[in-house]
Amino acid sequence: MKFINLVVVSALAVGSLGVALAQQPPAGGGGGGGGRGAALRAACGADIQTNCAGKQGPEIRQCLNDNKAKLSADCSTALANLPAPPAGGAAP
Repeated sequence: MKFINLVVVSALAVGSLGVALAQQPPAGGGGGGGGRGAALRAACGADIQTNCAGKQGPEIRQCLNDNKAKLSADCSTALANLPAPPAGGAAP
């Protein structure tokens, strides 16, 4: 009986580990942006909702740049600290 319990507990532990690993974001924050997009969204969440609702991807950064005068201090700082977008125009 103890052996069966050990097998069941081991199977559950291994299965749980697989589920946990499957939920991990890709290295670097995903999207190849090194987490910059997430940092911008954290600092600018309210500003994005107010000024840029419905925008996605690079459109968010462009919208924030277009509305610089309306942004909170934290968002303005986060936006200023982002590196320049690549020549293709893709931005977090």
